[in-house]
Amino acid sequence: MATALLGMSRAEETALRGNAGISNMRSYGSVSDGTLFGTFALKKQFDLASAPSRDWDIGVHSDEFLTHSCANYVDDGSTVFSRDEKLVLRVSSACESGGCLNSGRIMSKESFKYGLYVFTARVPKCNYLWPAFWLLPEDKDGNGRYGGWPCSGEIDVLETVDGNVFGSFNLVAGYGSDNGCGREAVCNECRPGYCTSTSLKNSSSGAYFVEDVDCGSGQDSWQDHTWVLNWQPEQLTTWIDPILERDDTGHIISVKAKQLDAAKTHGFPTWKTYKRASTPTWLAADSFMNQCHPGVAAPGAPFDIGFKLVLNIAIGGYDGAGCSWGEKCSTACAGAIGSEMVVSELSVWQTA
Repeated sequence: MATALLGMSRAEETALRGNAGISNMRSYGSVSDGTLFGTFALKKQFDLASAPSRDWDIGVHSDEFLTHSCANYVDDGSTVFSRDEKLVLRVSSACESGGCLNSGRIMSKESFKYGLYVFTARVPKCNYLWPAFWLLPEDKDGNGRYGGWPCSGEIDVLETVDGNVFGSFNLVAGYGSDNGCGREAVCNECRPGYCTSTSLKNSSSGAYFVEDVDCGSGQDSWQDHTWVLNWQPEQLTTWIDPILERDDTGHIISVKAKQLDAAKTHGFPTWKTYKRASTPTWLAADSFMNQCHPGVAAPGAPFDIGFKLVLNIAIGGYDGAGCSWGEKCSTACAGAIGSEMVVSELSVWQTA
């Protein structure tokens, strides 16, 4: 329990025990029944009205050898820009060849570790879109302290495709391998062989409800919603539109899950959590970390190092999509052109 107190003083601990009881004490700093108690101070408020290049590296590469989506990420002012004091990512046009679509992808210049991440945006839907808000260690190839992707980890706060009413929260880890995905880890830093260990067993296993979608009616985006990620050493949680309570100094002191009737959410929750001790795919990286990075990797590795924030709009490339890189991008997925992710809030909060 001591490791979950997030810097609480002995006096504060005593007061909490006396005023709130042992049950609340146990939930301080960890998520219980969709509620987080803690004290988090603002570390970074992204200035979304400024030129995106101030805080972000704008991607200039394609998805051809990454997710095979139709996205060709460019930095020409048409796919990543500020408008009305908000940050906009846009699918701007078809490539000349017709085999890809020009889109936006950004990665924060600064890395962060642990704390709360608050993200408010209007996210595009339909037309085989695949927008995402996620975290990677260093660059587009997922390089980090423990090697290339997936050895150094990936945190997906939001992934959603086409007309799905839900977003998916996913943790990706991995370990080196020389002969397929067997149990034995190899200290090759995931180059060239690796095994991927992901908490997303299928498209809805990490799902949380966001908003109903009717692509046939011309609805091409969700309304504005707020995502909150709580990243602690051995537990990560994502909420959609939670209640954020602040104290008189502006610190966030609690995050509470939104309560909705299950019938209205199609049976999906409004929050999702992964604890290392009960997430086999997270634990699967332990042998690699213990064998290849002894004395360096913490028990929660690879989620014990700094990560950068990533936002992008991919198009197609996933199972069931009507297009992929070089195939039907400007025909089956032409409706994606003009789609936008409009970000109105992005901030990082860490233990006060």
